Amino acid sequence: MTMNQTVTPEVIKQLPADFFDLEQDNLSEAESALRQGYRELSGHVAKLSSELEAARLARRKENRERENLLNRFATMLDALPGGVIILDSDDAITEANPQARALLGEPLEGQSWTTIEQRGRFNAQGSFEIRGRRLNISTCPLPGGEETIVLVSDITAQHTLQRELGRKTRLSSLGEMAARLAHQIRTPLSSTVLYVDQLSKDMDQGKRDRICTALKTQLSQTESLITSMLGFVRGGSLLCLEPAKVRGIVEEAISSCDGILEASGALVTTNRINPTLTVLAAPTELSSVIANMIQNSIQVCEDKPEIEVWAGAINQHMMLIRVSDNGPGIPSDVIDQVFDPFFTTRAAGTGLGLAVLASVVQRHGGTVHATNRESGGAQFTILLPVDSTSKVSTQ
Repeated sequence: MTMNQTVTPEVIKQLPADFFDLEQDNLSEAESALRQGYRELSGHVAKLSSELEAARLARRKENRERENLLNRFATMLDALPGGVIILDSDDAITEANPQARALLGEPLEGQSWTTIEQRGRFNAQGSFEIRGRRLNISTCPLPGGEETIVLVSDITAQHTLQRELGRKTRLSSLGEMAARLAHQIRTPLSSTVLYVDQLSKDMDQGKRDRICTALKTQLSQTESLITSMLGFVRGGSLLCLEPAKVRGIVEEAISSCDGILEASGALVTTNRINPTLTVLAAPTELSSVIANMIQNSIQVCEDKPEIEVWAGAINQHMMLIRVSDNGPGIPSDVIDQVFDPFFTTRAAGTGLGLAVLASVVQRHGGTVHATNRESGGAQFTILLPVDSTSKVSTQ
């Protein structure tokens, strides 16, 4: 072994105990074996170093690709037309893309989802109304169960299109309505002309009074027909909604029916309506809707009408107004048509009353449904969004 050849301690430990006692020939063989072992060890070290460098480069490339993927994903989220929000296990917002901020307002990060919901309101169709826009909101838990993703899409344009389509549909019905209205007005007008002709003749005061009463009835019927027609045509117009107490609206509706209630002997009962329950409404319009349902119930009941009015919240966002009666109910083969314009089962009906009613409810952001009770009688149910400032307690 030369003087400049280095022998590591590990190599020395592997030498035989009598290594330094070997003869010159044996020593040469040992030196040769040692050199061979060193070369093999150096080769292994070089191979391991090469593999380690390759692994390091592969990891660097993998991290770079992952970073590029995350950047692409972030860019895609920012470019999405809908909002994307991430909630933690406490329903607090941890992340939100720019579109979510544009739709729901700022700040978002760090806010609870309940706080965001209080910025707007849910309507009866399940969409979220905020700052003059309608949003569809859907949620999905992320793998692991600790986070939730909230998707927010703007459906204002679709809603506007549907409303415009409804308006055009109503306008296309004007021709049919004009023909039907002309037919229905002709009868009371003919009677009116006849009564006016009789008034021009000499007659006793009693007969004159009876003719005046009949004349007033015919003119009132004509006015009612025209009012119903105008109400139907105005179906697409917007209402000025304001927070209003539901109990006051129901009480006003029942009070406006005092005359027909007394004349028919009908009995109206109500539940104990939460005095704090508030709805965004045009109070007079909504009160008229409830009064209309009460009057319809009285008109279809043959015996003494018994009508039940129930109003209350069903969850934090929605409430019900329900009017039930003990009448014959609605024939099952026509129950799906009762809100169609010009459809009626009564000989003296115009077919516009319930159509106007449904239109008013829709303009309140609600829906109305007609069903038959198992115990007998019809039931009309209005579903409306609760005002976000109302202290709601479900009943």
